[in-house]
Amino acid sequence: MNIRKIQTLDMHIQKILFYSIYVDCLSRLINELIENGDDNLKPTDLPNLSVLLSKFALRLEMCCSKLQNDWEFLD
Repeated sequence: MNIRKIQTLDMHIQKILFYSIYVDCLSRLINELIENGDDNLKPTDLPNLSVLLSKFALRLEMCCSKLQNDWEFLD
């Protein structure tokens, strides 16, 4: 495997790592707000967080698919 392919795979793995951390943090935040509630929340805060969580989850799925495609064609 050449250096370029290794760097590409490393880049995809790093993106997956970052997006999975974002998704985990946002889901924990949303769950905490749902369980404990908060009087300082605006009516749009939870829907906005939910949309952001969906976007990060989609990015994570796209990165995984791209990594899988690149991995299949390494040879």
